Amino acid sequence: MFFEAKEVTPQTLLSEVQQLANAKYRFVTMSQTVMDENTLRLFYHFDVNLTMSDLRHNAELCVWEPTDAKGMVHLRMDVNKNDAIPSITPVYFCAVLVENETQDQFGVHFADLPLDYQGAMYLEGEVTHAPYFTMTTVRRAAKAEAAKDDTAKGEKA
Repeated sequence: MFFEAKEVTPQTLLSEVQQLANAKYRFVTMSQTVMDENTLRLFYHFDVNLTMSDLRHNAELCVWEPTDAKGMVHLRMDVNKNDAIPSITPVYFCAVLVENETQDQFGVHFADLPLDYQGAMYLEGEVTHAPYFTMTTVRRAAKAEAAKDDTAKGEKA
């Protein structure tokens, strides 16, 4: 799924979110991407008129822009994993779950979270670090692929 997102900062996040709430947008969820060992990219997803629920029936709605006529808005914010991240729960209390989950899974901290499980919402007490791991794919060089194909052909013969 590809979408465009409006860039926000920790200083502008709450005002942007409040503007969406005032315009009757609903907070759908937040997703995360690890950029490097110190940076986490957060995506906040909002819609109006339950547009996102229509996507499974209306493929033409799957071309998204930051503020499109279809009613979806996405915010993007890069944060340092060691800095406290502003919580959007003063505007959308339901974000308490996804923010706690993000704390558990990515080892970050949301400031002023009204229900802060402190990393124990999903994790047991004996877990000493966030379970997030990275996975990369490596494309093999053409020579290596050719040698592999030759070996596989020889084994079949």
